[in-house]
Amino acid sequence: MSKEQQARFHFIEVFAKWLGRVNASHIMAYFDLSRQAASRTITQYMAKYPENLIYNESLKGFLPTSQFSAKTSVGAFSEYQQITRVNQSKYLASIEHIELPNREPEPKLVQPILRAINEKLAIDIGYLSLSNPHYLDRIIEPHSLVFDGLRYHVRAFCHKNNDYRDFVLSRFNGELNDEFKATHGAQDDRLWHTQLEVVIMADSRLSPAQKRVIELDYQMKNGTSTIKTTAALVQYTLKRLHLDAYQTQAEAQQIILTPECLRAISPYLPKPA
Repeated sequence: MSKEQQARFHFIEVFAKWLGRVNASHIMAYFDLSRQAASRTITQYMAKYPENLIYNESLKGFLPTSQFSAKTSVGAFSEYQQITRVNQSKYLASIEHIELPNREPEPKLVQPILRAINEKLAIDIGYLSLSNPHYLDRIIEPHSLVFDGLRYHVRAFCHKNNDYRDFVLSRFNGELNDEFKATHGAQDDRLWHTQLEVVIMADSRLSPAQKRVIELDYQMKNGTSTIKTTAALVQYTLKRLHLDAYQTQAEAQQIILTPECLRAISPYLPKPA
């Protein structure tokens, strides 16, 4: 299958799953195709995956069948969001996205880190911290990049602390003073390989009716939902869930950790200053 056909089949699946139907007009608008070419794309998809779609005369479109399963997509709503961001034509439901500060790293910051990761190098590089706003040399042995949803971190062995630490990517200056073969890799990072489960529940201060709403929001089963993470990443998981700070109002807090989960992950959380 060509990349072009893959993209068109992906579009068909995403629209069928999330919009509930797909037709030639959708494909024409998104890919700037003729009606003949758009209809031919649907025919080709139907020939390859006949169990996925069925034509509905009254709606003038193809609907997902009860046997529908993703073949060229992952089935995530984010795929539909991505499509609407690329082309908000009259055929696409508009989804607004909150604009955040641009925290894209510069290539000069990423390149030495990626090279060190790929070639298993230790590097001597300048780094800023909140405790010292001037660039100081740090010798680190990076093994992974981590995106927490807002910014990138570098997971690395730090020679200064003789332990694995997280560094904010944007705080490096990108200038190498030295490099040599690394002796500490991901395989030695205990917290990186320690598996944890973050188990959330509706805030116990909410009413039973309010709890049911929250359980629906988070697709909880039997009152809880579980997110898998590692000890090295658990603090970022809690931040994404807004569980790094406790709200005085239950309606603002909405979810909390189960007592068992809190006890299990507490040893891996940053100690209060």
